[in-house]
Amino acid sequence: MTNTDAHVPAGWYPDPSGAQQLRWWDGTQWTAHFAPLAGAAQAQQQQPVQPQPVYAQQPAYTQQPGYAQQPAYGQTYAPVRPRLADGARIYNVYIWLVVALPFVSLVLLPFYQPHFDVVATEHGYTSYGNPFGMFGPMYFAIVGIGFLAYALSVVFSWLDYRELERIGVVRPFHWAWTFLSALVYVIGRSVIVRRVAPGRGLAPIWVTIGLYVLSLIVTIAWTVSFVSTMVHDLPMRNLGA
Repeated sequence: MTNTDAHVPAGWYPDPSGAQQLRWWDGTQWTAHFAPLAGAAQAQQQQPVQPQPVYAQQPAYTQQPGYAQQPAYGQTYAPVRPRLADGARIYNVYIWLVVALPFVSLVLLPFYQPHFDVVATEHGYTSYGNPFGMFGPMYFAIVGIGFLAYALSVVFSWLDYRELERIGVVRPFHWAWTFLSALVYVIGRSVIVRRVAPGRGLAPIWVTIGLYVLSLIVTIAWTVSFVSTMVHDLPMRNLGA
């Protein structure tokens, strides 16, 4: 029997080398397993166990070592803002200027008295209102101060933003929001500061609310005074005797 006798079933057969022993034929080739002729009966009952190679178990990795877990697609994570030290100065002169500047022109409102000419005829009151009566010097002063206050609010917001960075606030509310409104910057700044300094940071919002209430009261008082003055200046109607 040679190695080409693949049709012969596996089993113990006389050693083809001529030795007085049996040799295991695995069905395709001779193996290195031998048995004595006397124990052929028992050897035929037992199939030699082929040694199996032992492989070292590979460790399973759920995550590549040395690399942080990546967020899922479409998700972004901003670093957490660390808390400020107790006693850190979260208020400065710049934020108070940003709060107050939008109300500066309100100081001049009581001095603004537009003039409208109204005369009486025999058919009743006739208005000869001057279309330029409201555009007096005080009007342009109020408008000019309003534009100046707007520009200064942007500058002071930028300075306040830098000051917050200096004391350790990570990613303060951006100063460019002041271009939209100083109120937007004050609210956003207060929210961020309160996150890094729990229990503090909302004072600019409360001061702004107080100033808005004060401005509403002043505006209503000025409107009532202005309307009263106009009615008082109306000439008496000449009804004739």
